[in-house]
Amino acid sequence: MKSDNSITRNANNFDFIKILFAWLVIVSHSYVLLGNQGCDWLCEATHHYINFSYFGVKGFITISGYLIYKSLNRSPNLIDYLWKRVLRIYPALIIVLILSVGLAYLIYQPTNNYFNFKKEAIDYVLNNLSLYHNQWRIHGVFDALPNTAINGSLWTMGFEFFFYLVLLILYPLRKYPFLSQVLLLSTMIVLFIGNIYFIDEVRVLPFRLRVDFIFELGLFFMIGAFFGTINWNEMQYKKQIAMVAVIITIAIIYIQPNPIWLCITWPYLVLYIGQGSSRFSNWIHTNLEDPSYGIYLYAFPVQQSIIYFFHPSVTVLLWTSTLIAFGLGILSWKLVEKKTLQFKDLFRSL
Repeated sequence: MKSDNSITRNANNFDFIKILFAWLVIVSHSYVLLGNQGCDWLCEATHHYINFSYFGVKGFITISGYLIYKSLNRSPNLIDYLWKRVLRIYPALIIVLILSVGLAYLIYQPTNNYFNFKKEAIDYVLNNLSLYHNQWRIHGVFDALPNTAINGSLWTMGFEFFFYLVLLILYPLRKYPFLSQVLLLSTMIVLFIGNIYFIDEVRVLPFRLRVDFIFELGLFFMIGAFFGTINWNEMQYKKQIAMVAVIITIAIIYIQPNPIWLCITWPYLVLYIGQGSSRFSNWIHTNLEDPSYGIYLYAFPVQQSIIYFFHPSVTVLLWTSTLIAFGLGILSWKLVEKKTLQFKDLFRSL
């Protein structure tokens, strides 16, 4: 759920729509975490066909593929590329895990003893830092809630970093965009077919990643990367294509085939809107900059804490968690992420 941020950042709609996607995940989780089976407004309107978080997560992963491909193309060496990826993910993640353990200690219900809590708390931080061995709970924390996870949003992190590594295959081809396009297009076709016919929840060693999620998220990531190989300024009929994409999207939601068919329209719409600008998005770009990653990281534990302490309605949970998560996301960007990005060129001269 991250993007490659440079010291000089272009003013466009990407900052705004990433914040919007983070909020869509908050909307869906407001229902999931209260035990309402994840049926938000869109879920109700489409008779459980699709929810807001689907569009939020797929939008995030599309933008990630688009921007990370461009980062790979700009990187003078692979160490520089990987360093930027680590620097973008880990500082904010480390802080949120430490704060989550502190929160867990405050509300810990000692079903066993403190030493068991201490061991589980250390394991919680280390396992989630691995990205591929997620630990969702600490016994004695949130045990009575419908969902006992401390931060269920972390499940996407391992997949995204996995896609960063897969994209390394394109590094030798960065001077040959046509070959990159052919390879990406071939991968997209394979992933699309896999999404249509592959339904088993199998894990892949050593990463312990579900193969169906690799196919699903990977498809949107690779589509984003494919669009990263295209010069948008030279692309004709962009507005007309967007209008057709909106119509097809509505038709897909109405007909309700496999939701993966939205990959033919949603990534284009996301990137088309992202390339534009407005006064509001320019204000966000100038003042808030890029807090979406922090919002995404903090929203889940914030919502769990509100449920634990106050037993709110869906509406109260949604808006209170929105305000708090947005505030923490902005602080995360200003105090942690932006400051650590000052070191992003550390390995550029290698």
